[in-house]
Amino acid sequence: MDELRSASEAPPRSTSGGRRMRFAVAGAIIIIAMGWFILTSMGASTAYYLTVAELKSTGPSDRLVRASGTVVGDSIEWDAQQMLLWFEIADESGSLPVVYHGPRPDMFMDGAQAVAEGIYTKDGIVVATSLLLKCPSKYEEE
Repeated sequence: MDELRSASEAPPRSTSGGRRMRFAVAGAIIIIAMGWFILTSMGASTAYYLTVAELKSTGPSDRLVRASGTVVGDSIEWDAQQMLLWFEIADESGSLPVVYHGPRPDMFMDGAQAVAEGIYTKDGIVVATSLLLKCPSKYEEE
């Protein structure tokens, strides 16, 4: 009987190999999930800068676009009550109307390099949700 008891009471096998395997599998799942989240979020928020000519050639879209050009001075209309800014951006191919709702940027003026981010509508207008201005050349070294 003692012989049977000693055989059944054999020391347990080491489980460190099993723990390592579970840790490696869990780590791989976490890394794959993080990579998937990064890739899907980048795809949804990516918007390339388009010139006026490129935007006009692609046509209206429900997708977020960024249109870059020079602000045409005589097209600027500012309604401070409603915080609406109407203006046109232009390049060598022509101009494009932009409507922006929000505070007027301090450096917004005739000839400023602007990037309007928003939706290009069927009416041929960019309804901007954000407006970025490139740094004026007065800050560059001579």
